[in-house]
Amino acid sequence: MLFFSKITGGAATVKSQTRYLQFGLSLAFVLVLCLSWGMTLSQLRENRRFIIQGLSTQQANLTAIIAENIYQVVNQNQAIGLVAQGWIRHHQQEQPAEINNFIYSEQAFNRIVLYGVDGRKLYQTLPDFQQSITPEEIKGYLGTLASDIGDQAKILVPKNNPRPNWQLPILFPLTSGDQLEGAMLLEMNLGYLLNFLQGLDIGRSGRISIYSDQGEILARYENYGLVNIDQYASKPDYHQVDDTSHSILFTYSHETDKYQVAARKVRNYPLIISLSQGLQESLAEYYSYRSRIVMGMVILTAFGCVGFVLLLRILNRTDDYLASLKDSDAEKQALLAKLEDEHKNAVNAASFDALTGLYNRRLFVSLAKQNLYAARRNNTNYGILFIDLDRFKTINDTLGHRIGDLLLQEVADRLTGCVRKSDVVARFGGDEFVILLAEMDSLSDISMVAEKIIDTISLPCFLDGEELSVSPSIGIAIFPRDGLELEDLIRNADAAMYVSKKAGRGRYSYFDASLNNNSSIQKFELEQGVVRAIEKNEFVLHYQPKIRLDDSRVVGLEALIRWQHPQHNLLYPNDFIDCIEESGHISKLGTWVLEAACRQLVKWRGLGLQTVPIAVNVSPTEIKEKDYAENFITMLDRYELKPEDIEIEITEGAIFEDKQTLHCNLTRLADEGVTISLDDFGNGFSSLSHIRSLPIRTLKIDRSFVNDMQKSRNDNAIVTSTIALAKKLKLTVVAEGIERHDQLIHLKLAGCDQVQGYFFSRPVEEEQTREFLRKPVRSYQNE
Repeated sequence: MLFFSKITGGAATVKSQTRYLQFGLSLAFVLVLCLSWGMTLSQLRENRRFIIQGLSTQQANLTAIIAENIYQVVNQNQAIGLVAQGWIRHHQQEQPAEINNFIYSEQAFNRIVLYGVDGRKLYQTLPDFQQSITPEEIKGYLGTLASDIGDQAKILVPKNNPRPNWQLPILFPLTSGDQLEGAMLLEMNLGYLLNFLQGLDIGRSGRISIYSDQGEILARYENYGLVNIDQYASKPDYHQVDDTSHSILFTYSHETDKYQVAARKVRNYPLIISLSQGLQESLAEYYSYRSRIVMGMVILTAFGCVGFVLLLRILNRTDDYLASLKDSDAEKQALLAKLEDEHKNAVNAASFDALTGLYNRRLFVSLAKQNLYAARRNNTNYGILFIDLDRFKTINDTLGHRIGDLLLQEVADRLTGCVRKSDVVARFGGDEFVILLAEMDSLSDISMVAEKIIDTISLPCFLDGEELSVSPSIGIAIFPRDGLELEDLIRNADAAMYVSKKAGRGRYSYFDASLNNNSSIQKFELEQGVVRAIEKNEFVLHYQPKIRLDDSRVVGLEALIRWQHPQHNLLYPNDFIDCIEESGHISKLGTWVLEAACRQLVKWRGLGLQTVPIAVNVSPTEIKEKDYAENFITMLDRYELKPEDIEIEITEGAIFEDKQTLHCNLTRLADEGVTISLDDFGNGFSSLSHIRSLPIRTLKIDRSFVNDMQKSRNDNAIVTSTIALAKKLKLTVVAEGIERHDQLIHLKLAGCDQVQGYFFSRPVEEEQTREFLRKPVRSYQNE
C-alpha cells in the first residue's frame, strides 16, 4: 500500500517513469521480435540442410548398390575370359560349348565376340544385326591394347553408327603375361538392369545415368524406364570420379531448377554411375512448410505489433489508472479470495494424472502409506505391482506422441478394470504404472491379478485407425515380507520388473527370487516333468508369419514352442529349452513339435484354408542323429503331407558338430524336397564358405545386425554384403527382428526376399494365425 500511496502523491514522477517504461518495453519488443524471426529462419535453414543431407545420403547409398550390382554382372568376364583364352590357344576349329552355354544361361549379356591379335573376328555367339561397331573401330581398339597391355576394359562407343540404348559393348584384353593373345567383346544387356532399377523411387525429376570414365554417356534411366539418350543434349550430369570406392556429391543448375548429383565409379571397370534428382521436387514439402511458417510468423508479428501499440496506449492513460486506485483495495480482497479458491482447485488437480485421470505419484504415496499403516494391524497380504509397457518407446517414436497418449489412456482404463475399487492405481510417469493390491488372502490371488493384467493389456487395440499390441512387464513386492516402508516396496517391485523384462517380457516376477520361474528347484521340476508334459499336451505352438517383400504376402510360418505349465503359467523357450537339452529329452520334444506342426496343417486344410509352409526349429542334438531324416520323411507320410509343407531351421552351432551325419541327413531331406534354413546367421562363427557344401536354401540374418543397421555403418555393410553374396549362391534371404518401417525399406532396397518380426506380428496362437491364412496380404505402408 505504501507503493500505491507514493504513486498517488506524485503524478509527475509517474509520467516520467511511464516514458522510461515505454522506451524499455519498445526495445524489449524489438529484440524479442528479431530473436523470434532469427530463430525461425535459422531453423528453416537447418531443416533445408537436413533434407538435402538426407537426400545426399540416400543417393550415395543407391549409387553404391547400383554400382555393386553392375560390378557383380561385369565381373563375370573373368570366368568366361579363361574359357575364351583356352579356346583361342588350342581349339579354334571347334565350337566353344562353354561360351554358348554361358550366353544362353546368363541374361545380362546379349552376345560374345572373340578377336585375334590382328583384329580378326574368330567367333561370335550371335550375329551383330545392328552393326554398331565397325571393323575399323575394333582394329583401333586392339591397337591400343597392343601398345598398352593391361587388365583395364574398354567401352566401345561407336562414332558413326549409333548403337541401341539397351546394349553396352565392353572389350576385355586376353593376355598371358605381357603378351596380348586376343580380345573378348561382351555386349551387356542394359535392359537386364531394368528389373532392379524399377524398384527404386527416384521421383519425377530423377535419372540414373551410366558414363564411361571419359565422360561419354552410355545409358540413362528415368522413373518410366530406359530412355533414348540421343533425344537429350549434353547435360552436366557427369563429374570426374577417381578410382576410390567413395561416392562424390555435387549440385548444378539447369534451366529453372538445381539438381543434386551423386556419382560413383564401378570398381575395376571404366563405368561411372550417376544419380541426379531435382532439388525443387525434393524440397517441395519443405517449401510448403516454410510458407506456412513464414505466414504464421507474419500474422503473429502483426498481432504482436497491434497488441504492443494497445499496451502503449494503456500506459499513457496513467491518470485514469491512478484514479481507480481508490477502489483497488476491495478488488484486491476479492482477488485474494479468488486466488485461494484457485489454489484449492490446483491442489486437487495436482493429485491426479492429467492424461489418464489416475492418481499421480504424490496422491498414490499418501494413500498407500495410509493403507500400509492399517496393514500393520491385520495379517493380510498387500502387494505393490510395478508395471512397465514393453516396446512403448518404439510405438511412441514410430507413430507419434498422440498415438502414444491414446495408448496410455487405453492401458489406464484396462488396468482400472482389472482390479477392485479398494485397490489403488496410479501413473508414475511415462509408461510406468503402480498398483497397490490391498488385503489379499494369499500370494496366488496376487498372481491371478498379475496374469489378468498381462492378458488384458496384451489384447490388440485400435487407436485412430492403427492396430496396436503392447505387453506389460510386472514386478511384484509383498508387504511385509519384501519391506515395511513404501519406498522400499516400490524400489523392490521396480527391480523385480526388470527381471521380467530380461526373462522375455510380457510376464511377472516376484522380488523374492524363490518365487520366480528360474529358481534351481523349479529347474529340476522342469527337467523331471518334460515327459509328463509331452504326454499331457502341455506344450503349445505359436506361429510368426514370414512376409515376402515383393508383394507383402505371407509365404510361411515359423512354429515357436511354449509350455503351458500348470503351476508356472506360460513359459517361453528361454525358460526351459536349456534344462531340457541337459536332461536328454530334447529329441522327444523335437518329435512332438514336428508332429504338432503336421497335425496343424491337416486341421487347417480340413477347414478349407490355403496353407503355407511351416518351419520348425531343429536342435544340433536332433540333426546329428543318424535316423533323423528317415523319421522326418516317415512323419510326413503318416499325415499325407508333401516335403514342401514342412521346413526345418538349424543353427550355426549344428554345422560344426558331426559334419558327416549332418551332411547325410540334410542331403537326404533336400533330395526329398524339404527346404532347409540356416537360422541366426552371423550370430556364430560360420560364413557363406562353410555352408556352400550343404544343401541350404534359405539364410536368416540374425536380428542383432538388423536392429542397428541404420545407426551402425558396420552392421549396414554386413547386412548388405550378406544379401548380395547370398544372392550369388541363389539362397533366399530372410531378415529377422523387423520392428521399424525404416528397417523394412532399407532391406527391400538391399534385395532382401522375406522378413519377419514384431512390425507385422509377434508369435500368436493358432486361432489368431488363421487370419494370416484368410488374408495373406499384409499392409504396411501406413504403419
